[in-house]
Amino acid sequence: MSWQQTQRNMIRELNEKIFSRDPIILLKESYSSMDVRNSNYIMELKNREKYGPNDFDGSLIEKIKYDFLVNQAKVEDKIPGYVCRFNDSSYWAWNLNELEEPTWYKKDLPQSTHFGKLEFIPKDVGDLTLKQGKKLI
Repeated sequence: MSWQQTQRNMIRELNEKIFSRDPIILLKESYSSMDVRNSNYIMELKNREKYGPNDFDGSLIEKIKYDFLVNQAKVEDKIPGYVCRFNDSSYWAWNLNELEEPTWYKKDLPQSTHFGKLEFIPKDVGDLTLKQGKKLI
């Protein structure tokens, strides 16, 4: 399944089960640090199809995405969110306003997983633990 179809399925499921009163809407940019918005949130969606939430006690976030979401949320007066769907079909969310800024470290990751740029490059990332997040589904 393509990333675009997976993303549409994630949005549909989140709107049916979590955001039915204030649906999230896909933004038109094909590559951005922000995927969806509604009247309260701007969010990045991630599909962690290769691991479950407990494999790494949550997820990681790239510093560039964290910085963009936090700063853009201030501009738009919204809550910056990071939502991951894991391979057990669970969804976990992190309200970035409620977290201390992660401790950043370098990790070699694919330049872009879904756009054919699989060369590994060093990225600044931080950990988002399950204790800091909320299980949505």
